[in-house]
Amino acid sequence: MPAPTPTKRTAIVEQAVWLVAAAWGWRPRIGPLQAGAGAGRFQHSEWTALLGRFVQNAAIDYATMRRVRRLVEVYLHRLAEDDPERFADADDQLAFYLNAYNAIAIHQVLLHYPVASIRAIPGARTRPYPVGRRNVSLQTLHGSILRAFGDPRIHAAISTTARGGAQIQPQAFTGSNLQRALDTAMRRLLHDNAHGARLDPATNTLYLSSIFRSFGGDFLQPQAMPGPLGLLAGWRHRAGLVPLLRPYMPPDLAIAMQQTPPQVRFLPYDWTINDRLFNA
Repeated sequence: MPAPTPTKRTAIVEQAVWLVAAAWGWRPRIGPLQAGAGAGRFQHSEWTALLGRFVQNAAIDYATMRRVRRLVEVYLHRLAEDDPERFADADDQLAFYLNAYNAIAIHQVLLHYPVASIRAIPGARTRPYPVGRRNVSLQTLHGSILRAFGDPRIHAAISTTARGGAQIQPQAFTGSNLQRALDTAMRRLLHDNAHGARLDPATNTLYLSSIFRSFGGDFLQPQAMPGPLGLLAGWRHRAGLVPLLRPYMPPDLAIAMQQTPPQVRFLPYDWTINDRLFNA
């Protein structure tokens, strides 16, 4: 049997880390409400201002943003000092953690810029940051905390700072806009012909983002989130993803797939940094 390539070895290691994070990561205490009176309690206005200034067409102007890195750190300090378990609204809690993930990922790039990929930053996804009065890493935030909310749309809302990942948007998530924003994030991902979804009519093959290979189980079995076993379901039952994702796809693509169910394959993940300088 041939030895695994470096790319395959990396994928195997990353999947193992995800399974560990899902099995033993800290779980938040989630509020009982959704889109209720407590929505928007934590204010993310300065994060919205930063994103609005430096994000354009899902790319980030890191070269200019690093000059005001201190403002990102002020926002991260606020995230560290507040306790989302005191929030009355689950939407506000989830918005808090989504913004925390995106701010930490961007901060890692700013610390090491210029850099070709977040993967080139040692420990970028395992370095602990204080968030909500706990020390957590990007891996823990994604693998156990965000997934604990049982909403698979989170995978389209977090930015890995990579071109192949979910598109970063020029505004923060808030409790009051969360449900609409998560639907928008799913549509943006699946409307991305290069990295999200495309159909090859000649072979009736639907090519999906490899996000759905890694986390398809969350879409198929959201009730199992954030446990580790659900992560494996997307590998085994990829065809079951099609009807779940169809509502977020471009209308012409959704209609084309209704006639004959396509076979599903996954697109390679482009880890190149989502830098506006490179995308210009």
